[in-house]
Amino acid sequence: MDLKKIAKSLQSQVKGKIKILEALSRHTTWQIGGPADLFLIPVDRSDLENAVKFCNLENIPVTIIGGGSNLLISDQGVRGLVIKLAGGLKKWEINGVEVRAESGVRLPFLVRQTVNEGLQGLEFAGGIPGTVGGAVIMNAGAHGGSMNQVVERVVAMDKKGQLKYFTNEELGFSYRSSNLKHRDDLIVLEVSFKLTQGNREELEAALKRYLLSRQEKQPWQFPNAGSVFKNPPGYSAGWLIESVGAKGWQVGKAQVSTKHANFIVNLGGATCQDVLTLIEKIQKTVKEKYDIDLEPEIITVGG
Repeated sequence: MDLKKIAKSLQSQVKGKIKILEALSRHTTWQIGGPADLFLIPVDRSDLENAVKFCNLENIPVTIIGGGSNLLISDQGVRGLVIKLAGGLKKWEINGVEVRAESGVRLPFLVRQTVNEGLQGLEFAGGIPGTVGGAVIMNAGAHGGSMNQVVERVVAMDKKGQLKYFTNEELGFSYRSSNLKHRDDLIVLEVSFKLTQGNREELEAALKRYLLSRQEKQPWQFPNAGSVFKNPPGYSAGWLIESVGAKGWQVGKAQVSTKHANFIVNLGGATCQDVLTLIEKIQKTVKEKYDIDLEPEIITVGG
């Protein structure tokens, strides 16, 4: 693949800057990941549509990322075009109790806007890093709340530029998942939320409490991707990992956090392989002791 030639052709179709061999470690919260052959932050929806249509015609693989949280990217990087929606698709509006946001809007930002308006329902997500689109795909949750409780409708686009609409029921939400999670053929464009009128002061207090709890319990002083494993039915993944003595385990520069065992932190220069080796070691040890299969919550991309 002649990257310079393809980049030049693609650049003629979009307003955002096409980059060649962009280090994806710059675009993930773990700060891990090799280069993308081609990289784009679209300026708007038409930019995204034009880029996707171009790649569809030229048989170039397209990988979509949001804010780069919950994401482990291969040390070999990602072939084809990587499109980052965070910083691109960022329009939002509040109309009464209805909230609409494009998929690249940062979730903590949107939560803050809803609380400012005295709207109740999204405050649980104030400390969840990442974008609106990623949060819906993963059915992100915290403090007893999750996206399935407030999402009304999703607008997505297929690789040919055709729009698809999904109701809450059609999204098939489940624990940390949805029907969109493994749909590589669809890109979330916009999410509509239905909230309720609340007391702004009470919402402010709840948001502050949730953010403080996150700061106290989670290792945000090191790059990480949030919780690595889903909680198995009836168990806390963090408790299981801690109970087998895995806190502080280290492979290369990746370490099981000494603060919260369900986090793997990058001590500086950790590789994707370091993290994968640590994940396998944790899974094997927990399986041997409890006969429980720990399922990763994170998504692995590239290779």
